[in-house]
Amino acid sequence: MNIVLGLRTLTSIILSIAFFTLYLTSPAIAANDDDINQLLTNNLCVTFLWDSCDLSGADLHGANLEDANLSGANLKGANLEGANLKNANLSGADLTSANLANTELVLADLNRANLTEADLHNSRLWDANLTLANLKSANLKQANLLDARLWGTNLTQADLTEAKLHGANLEYANLFESNLSGADLHSSFFRSHKKVTNLSNANLEGANLTDANLTGTKMSGTVMPDGSIHD
Repeated sequence: MNIVLGLRTLTSIILSIAFFTLYLTSPAIAANDDDINQLLTNNLCVTFLWDSCDLSGADLHGANLEDANLSGANLKGANLEGANLKNANLSGADLTSANLANTELVLADLNRANLTEADLHNSRLWDANLTLANLKSANLKQANLLDARLWGTNLTQADLTEAKLHGANLEYANLFESNLSGADLHSSFFRSHKKVTNLSNANLEGANLTDANLTGTKMSGTVMPDGSIHD
């Protein structure tokens, strides 16, 4: 009798450990096949009210998604390397840890998108809308952000080494502890044509500005790397 009770107790303990382990294990990121087919067929996959677009972990590298509507889509961990997302609507999309290296994002709408820890190195974001987007710890090495709108954008600890930010609007952006070494943020004036890089009221505290070009950059009220306020 004692042996039977002991075996039952041991079995219960083993089952409890197994269920506890399963409970703690994170589910694998997997995209919805129907959502992928809808995107590739109709250039559309959005999250709105009761409709949800799940493209998490999807392999879309090199895909032609120009003008695609991906508003609010879940693209966590998706591979979009080398994809064409020119003029795409990615407003409010979740691109956490997504691979967007060498991606075409010219004129793309990424306002309020979550790009935390996303890889955007060597991507083309010319005139893209990144207003209030979250780019915390994102890799933007050598990214082209000419004329991009980065008003209020979170770029905390982002890597912007040798990024092109000529003419970008970075008003109220948070660049705390970001790496801007070798970045081009200069403004230019040629006859009646102006391209002004605006860092007014941005936070550069703790940022690395080694060899960054800030010629003519508007910096009214900017918090400098040492914590001082620029006039």
